[in-house]
Amino acid sequence: MIRLALHGGAGELDDGADTREQRAALQRIAAEGLQMLRHGGSSLDVVERMVIRLEECPLFNAGVGGVLNRDGLPELDAAIMDGRDRACGAVAGVSHSKSPVRLARAVMERSPHVMFMGAGADALNAELGLDVVAPDYFITDLRRRQLRKAQTHQVIVLDHDSAYDDPPPAAGGGFGTVGAVALDAHGHLAAATSTGGLTNKHPGRIGDTPVIGAGTFADDRSAAISCTGTGEAFIRAGFGFDVDAQMHYAGAALADACARSLARVAAYGGRGGCIAIDRGGHIALPFNSRAMFRAWTGDDGAIHVAVGTS
Repeated sequence: MIRLALHGGAGELDDGADTREQRAALQRIAAEGLQMLRHGGSSLDVVERMVIRLEECPLFNAGVGGVLNRDGLPELDAAIMDGRDRACGAVAGVSHSKSPVRLARAVMERSPHVMFMGAGADALNAELGLDVVAPDYFITDLRRRQLRKAQTHQVIVLDHDSAYDDPPPAAGGGFGTVGAVALDAHGHLAAATSTGGLTNKHPGRIGDTPVIGAGTFADDRSAAISCTGTGEAFIRAGFGFDVDAQMHYAGAALADACARSLARVAAYGGRGGCIAIDRGGHIALPFNSRAMFRAWTGDDGAIHVAVGTS
């Protein structure tokens, strides 16, 4: 049994929003991941590859096209986790590392540590021979316009919300992150997540994405999980660990565990969702916002793509 799911962020999109480009990108990237799994690829390799592809796509808030902080600069976070032994790596606030998720995997496999931040993470990226870029590599005109609008309204804005002219949204209004989870033919799970964070965020802010056990989690005994949403609320809920604990200690089903954890996120004022796969191949894709960009393999073996409820 092989399964995968990926997400491209969540938010409060208008019903008439044109999402054809995003849907096509999710379909294409999921197809590449599924092909890898069908040829015996490991879940770890597959989630890394899919997140790299999402980082390279300017339609989503990660890597190229990541949103900008208050100073107009990208600060990117990423994490990856191997369900076989809970090996994990994470980076936060990088701006010179071409692929934050690739650096996160290098942290996991080529350093004795779990998490690096900022200049130290970028220095490690160069030391390990990974691709180095200038911050401008990540910046698009769209993200510059979004930053100017957020600063005009004096709000901190996450990704995928509709236009916020009249009235502007409350701080923390919409959100965006990318992520992938997979179950390979050997029964191993893995998860990876990457994000640009919040538009107009205070420099140095870190969300749930690189926090192992919050926005990213994988354990072969329970599930692989990647979250998107109001990062502070997902951290407070300890989302990934909370789902694992419910499954591991209480025998909860994946869908039930995710629903209860998402209710905790909502109780802390957060919105968003997750993609999750358990060791039996069951998939959960819950969200409490109006939309979550997602793709997954169904029981029919085909790739399905959705944004809202359909």
